[in-house]
Amino acid sequence: MNSTRVIVGVDGSIAGEQALDWAAAEAVRRQGTLTVVSAYTVATTPADAGFGLGEQAVRERAEEGVASAAERLVQLRELRPTAAPAVDDVSWEVVSGTPAGVLVGHTGADSLVVVGQRGLGGIDRVVLGSVSSAVAAMAHGSVVVVPTDPVAQHSVGANDRVGPIWRVVAAVDTDEQADRVLEQAFAEADYAASPLHVVHAVHPDFIAGPYAMANALSQEYRDEARASMHDIMARWTEKFPDVEVSTEVVTGVPIDVLQQRLNRHDLAVVGGRKHSPMVGRVLGSMPDRLVHHAPCPVLIAHEPA
Repeated sequence: MNSTRVIVGVDGSIAGEQALDWAAAEAVRRQGTLTVVSAYTVATTPADAGFGLGEQAVRERAEEGVASAAERLVQLRELRPTAAPAVDDVSWEVVSGTPAGVLVGHTGADSLVVVGQRGLGGIDRVVLGSVSSAVAAMAHGSVVVVPTDPVAQHSVGANDRVGPIWRVVAAVDTDEQADRVLEQAFAEADYAASPLHVVHAVHPDFIAGPYAMANALSQEYRDEARASMHDIMARWTEKFPDVEVSTEVVTGVPIDVLQQRLNRHDLAVVGGRKHSPMVGRVLGSMPDRLVHHAPCPVLIAHEPA
């Protein structure tokens, strides 16, 4: 992979701070740059600037968010130099626009957008559920959603902070998305010098449903899935020989299987589905559910537009 630009949205919330921590560490892992974005919207209803609703007042609050992020990066470097990129590798943007729209505009084949699970604008939560859901759904490239981690929020211990990746866990199907997900998962494991665990879950409704005429057919499907996974994995282990890899093919609901295997310092990698620009995602999809319930950051490997 040649993606070296990491973009993170901040808004002064705990979610935004932890997204910044993770994005800063990711920029170091990728030996790339970090762009910190603070977006703001101005109320359409006429208002006196004295009430804090005028454009200048709203922009100033967004600028305060960027200033707070700058201070946080300084603190991160003081705690551990590898926790944040060098000053020359960090840029800052204060942009007028909806937070979700601004961040989606930064997505693409050459970038990784990072967003906190909550925060970044009340209007977006009303219209699209949350900024994280909107960005994860509408992105034109890969997105990482970072959940709020209460342990990191209340602890100063180095091992409790958001940022390090101790393991990458990828959920793959035996379809055209597998290579896209595995490319991202292997690269992330390589960046972090961490092990990679790859899971393929066979949905029980398929195994036990009308297609399973007999137990022998169920076993045959599992065997075919294992053989297919072996062939797919062989291509990527050859490309990334230094990555320690384990795989499993299990029966279970994919979202449940994946969540049972995740810990707070993992990075989950899943595929994003093709979507219409107007609709975005199918509500209730695996990535949508995962970003709201996973205990660790989730990377959604969309196909670049």
